[in-house]
Amino acid sequence: MNLSDRTIEEMLYCADQPAEAIRWRGTTQSDGWREPLKSGQGFRHRYGEGVGDGGWEFHQLNDALSVAVVDFRAACPISRSHRHDDHLVFCAMLEGRSTISAGDDPIGDDLAHGFCTYFGLSRGDAVHTVYEANRPLRYVSIFLRCDRIQDVLGIDVDALPAIFRDYIHHRTPIGLSHVPLGSGASIAATQVFECPYEGELRRLYLIAKALEIVCSVIQSHAEDVDANGPMLRRTDIEKIKLARQLIETNLDEPLSVADLAATVGMTVKKLQHGFQVLFRGSVGQVYKQVRLSKAMVLVSKSDMSMLDIAIECGYECPGSFARAFKLAYGSSPTLVRTSTLPRNVGESAFAQAG
Repeated sequence: MNLSDRTIEEMLYCADQPAEAIRWRGTTQSDGWREPLKSGQGFRHRYGEGVGDGGWEFHQLNDALSVAVVDFRAACPISRSHRHDDHLVFCAMLEGRSTISAGDDPIGDDLAHGFCTYFGLSRGDAVHTVYEANRPLRYVSIFLRCDRIQDVLGIDVDALPAIFRDYIHHRTPIGLSHVPLGSGASIAATQVFECPYEGELRRLYLIAKALEIVCSVIQSHAEDVDANGPMLRRTDIEKIKLARQLIETNLDEPLSVADLAATVGMTVKKLQHGFQVLFRGSVGQVYKQVRLSKAMVLVSKSDMSMLDIAIECGYECPGSFARAFKLAYGSSPTLVRTSTLPRNVGESAFAQAG
């Protein structure tokens, strides 16, 4: 199913309309319907039954910063294009995976759980996303208007890493880039779905969480990757992506770095360098983040025992799992599950808001 293109201008326009103007249903929205948020400037978009289960919310937090909160399961494969002219976009993926490409990129890439994908494209260029059928997706997208970034972040643009500075000043495109979600950013993204406030406090809370995620990505560029590492060719990039997929599909029986490199046909040095370039972390760091991200989903959204979760996420015993989980998220898995018990498993954040 191909859905119509979506633009940041359209979303901002809808968010700025009076409540009566966006009470659209069925015939007005080809893929579902929209309704205004009671707790602030924005709207909730619910997909129609033939498109999928769930939807997303759009919050215009101020005139430079907006957030989309997505909780969705497609009923059939869906293809969609998004255009975000003059905006930096950060997508913090908590659950699921979608294929994404930008411009004429022949390789394409993935929005994958445990990572933040960010980009800034030339005016008129779009990102193209394919949503697989029956695959849950939970992620937070942050939109920063480039001409107001200094006001939002409160720091001089020239103090930012070159990749962001060049886009803001000269619109030098930033292709699809990825960093593992650090523990702080992962918690911040999860808390967006669990905001306990309404009205103005909700807006301030969402601003704080969005900026925390953005800051974590900016910080990742403060630690420069060795520019003299081995050159990565297209075939190398494909092998590195395959290695990441092997990590995610073998959490219960993880491969060593040497075995992983041999399986995809690379040297350990080149694989490690490739992970730093593509994912801004070593193989071990990416593995740790992926399994902890999966653990958070299983703890908060399933009724699996802690022993089963530990085994499925590659931990030898519940004790080591509990220690790693608490170190990453600041709370034990038992307390996290207890705090989510009042919510129904799989309950959408957008069903709670408003």
